[in-house]
Amino acid sequence: MPAVLLKTGLAKMIDTPLRVIKVPTLNRKYSTEKHPGTNCINVLPIKNFSLKLGNIVSATVDKNNFPLVVGGDCSILIGIMQSLKARGNYGLFFLDGHADFYQPENSLTGEVADMSLAIVSGRGPELLTNINNLKPYVKDEYVIHLGQRDAALISENKSADIRSTAITCIDVDTIKQNGIEAITKNISSIVNQWDIEGCWIHFDTDVLLDAINPAVDYRIPGGLFFQEVEQLLTELLAIPKITGISVTGYNPKLDVDGTIGLQIVQTLKRVFKNQ
Repeated sequence: MPAVLLKTGLAKMIDTPLRVIKVPTLNRKYSTEKHPGTNCINVLPIKNFSLKLGNIVSATVDKNNFPLVVGGDCSILIGIMQSLKARGNYGLFFLDGHADFYQPENSLTGEVADMSLAIVSGRGPELLTNINNLKPYVKDEYVIHLGQRDAALISENKSADIRSTAITCIDVDTIKQNGIEAITKNISSIVNQWDIEGCWIHFDTDVLLDAINPAVDYRIPGGLFFQEVEQLLTELLAIPKITGISVTGYNPKLDVDGTIGLQIVQTLKRVFKNQ
C-alpha cells in the first residue's frame, strides 16, 4: 500500500517538505498459526514492529512535525498510540467501516487488525495491550468511532459491542442522516471537554462506499462517498491539537487500473490543501 500510493504521487501531491521514512516490515515472518495463549496470529512480529513504528512517530512529534503514517492494516495503530501514551493522554478519531473491536475468542481470523481498537483501548492480549506498561493507550472516553456499518455481523459473531462502552460511536447511518457539518460540530464540542495533549486521526479506507472502493480485504455494503470522507477529514484536521493521521486498508492488488489509489491520494491532497 505505501509503495503504490507513493508511486501514485502521495508525497509530491501533498507537497510536503519532510522526507519519507520507510519503517522495515516483518512481513516475511507472517504466519497463519495462532500464538499460544493469545488466539491471535503474528503477535510477536506485530509487537516488534509496533515498537519501531512508535519510536519514529515519537521522534517526529518531538520535532513538532506532523506524521502521516501509511500502512497495510489497522494494527499499525498499536505502535502509534502506545508511543503517544508515553507522552500523556491522547484522543483518537477512528474512521472505519468496522468496529475493529473483536476479542481473540470471537475473531474469525485471529488477525490483530480485527481487534485494533479493542487493543489500543486496553482489551486483549497483554503482549499488545500493555507495551512498556502503558495500558490503555487511549481511554474509552477519548475515542470517537466514525462510520461503522458492521453491527449486524458483530451481533452474529457474539463479539463485544463497542456501543456498550464509553466510546462515542457515530455510525454511517447517523452521519448520512445528520450531515458532516453537524457531526463535526458535535465532535468539536465533545473534544473541548477532553483533558488531552493531542488527538490522532485514523482513516481506514474501508469506511468508503463499497461500490466505489472494492480494493479492501473485507468488504461490507454501504459506506461514505469520497466527498464525504474529504469533508470529514478536512473538518477533523481543523480541530485544535490534531497530532497526526494514519491511513490504512487499501489493497492495491484489488485496484486493477489504479484509479482507487489515485482517488485516495487526490482526496488526501485536497484535505491537506484546505488546512
